[in-house]
Amino acid sequence: MKEEKQYVYLDGMLLCEEHLKKLALNVGCYAQAEHYLFALLAHGVIHGKREVMDIVNDVREHYGVPRIPMDNQNISSDVGKRKDSVDDKVRDLFKKMDQEMRKKILRDSLQYLQTNYHLFIYTRHWLGVFLVIRDRLEGESLKQRNFEVYANSITPEEWPDGLKICKNTFKNFGREINREDKGEAYYDMKSNPQKELCDTLWDIIKQMILTTI
Repeated sequence: MKEEKQYVYLDGMLLCEEHLKKLALNVGCYAQAEHYLFALLAHGVIHGKREVMDIVNDVREHYGVPRIPMDNQNISSDVGKRKDSVDDKVRDLFKKMDQEMRKKILRDSLQYLQTNYHLFIYTRHWLGVFLVIRDRLEGESLKQRNFEVYANSITPEEWPDGLKICKNTFKNFGREINREDKGEAYYDMKSNPQKELCDTLWDIIKQMILTTI
């Protein structure tokens, strides 16, 4: 029926496409917006609504994520360039901040991660935080040996005592990463044990930076 094509099924409810778009735009970060986008994509496939892709791409673009190409021309080159340009822009903005602003961005990002996701539940998850900051923002100047001090400076005030970094935290770092992945950026690893945390945290940091400037 025509009426059914206007409404998207999500979590037991029927929502109109525009309402779902607003929810995705207002949720605050792309990792959470994906929940709504998956429903929209499924809706588009079921009802053959190619125009739903425009809604999905509007939301992706809002969060700095490359649009899904609508044809086969220059797909790989276009997606690669746009993704790199967003990541490079965020890195450049971060480097232009003073130290206090950088720490605030990371502190707020960690707090958002802890409040909205069940991903940081062991102290070893500081490894994921270290990898994101090193590989996306600070570069090789950030070393494991000086990360404890760095981590303490960006730990939110309300952070659980049992999840605060300590010297013993680093003893487990070497065991987390496979030999063939040592020295690789986290996003180039064949088997990143903390991939979901890394990807989610980076998405949060990007949104924090892009909405702060």
